[in-house]
Amino acid sequence: MEKLLMVWVTEKQLQGDTLTQTIICEKAKAIYGDLLKQTPQTSIDEASKESFKASWGWFENFKKRTDIHSVVRHGEAASSDMKAAEDYIKTFSDLIKAQGYISQQVFNCDETGLFWKKMPNRTYITAEKMMPGHKPMKDRLTLALCANASGDCKIKPLLVYHSENPRAFKSHKILKENCKLCGGRTRRHVSPGSSL
Repeated sequence: MEKLLMVWVTEKQLQGDTLTQTIICEKAKAIYGDLLKQTPQTSIDEASKESFKASWGWFENFKKRTDIHSVVRHGEAASSDMKAAEDYIKTFSDLIKAQGYISQQVFNCDETGLFWKKMPNRTYITAEKMMPGHKPMKDRLTLALCANASGDCKIKPLLVYHSENPRAFKSHKILKENCKLCGGRTRRHVSPGSSL
């Protein structure tokens, strides 16, 4: 049963699916049930039909036997195309040279999310959305960071938040005169050069 389960775990991992202890244990019970249906049974087997529970203890021993372990997923690593990124670096470098730009004229800007209320959390394989007695916080700041290719010009970070007075800065005095509101369909509060 465990060999079939490991084949399934490997397939799911290659597909990039999330596997939790609960999912693995449910699949183990399903495989066990399927194997029981395929084997001839005696009256003793009938009594032991429900003996496999896929308990926490079984799962811990299964992890040791098969050397699977807990990991935390990070960012967009699963969706990255490394070959395309390497090809683009060469193409972009050729374009810069052809247009006559220097590294001080080439800027890169990227955004990142900061969940400023989120507590460190690690569960088996990936973080669950909900845990008993715990509600994940969703308060998020968005930061835009920008610098040129030579690294000698770094633009002050740009903070984007949905509130005029972000609670993350409650203890810091940020003057409203230094902040701007950017419009669109929804208005967002933008604070240039805010230091965290």
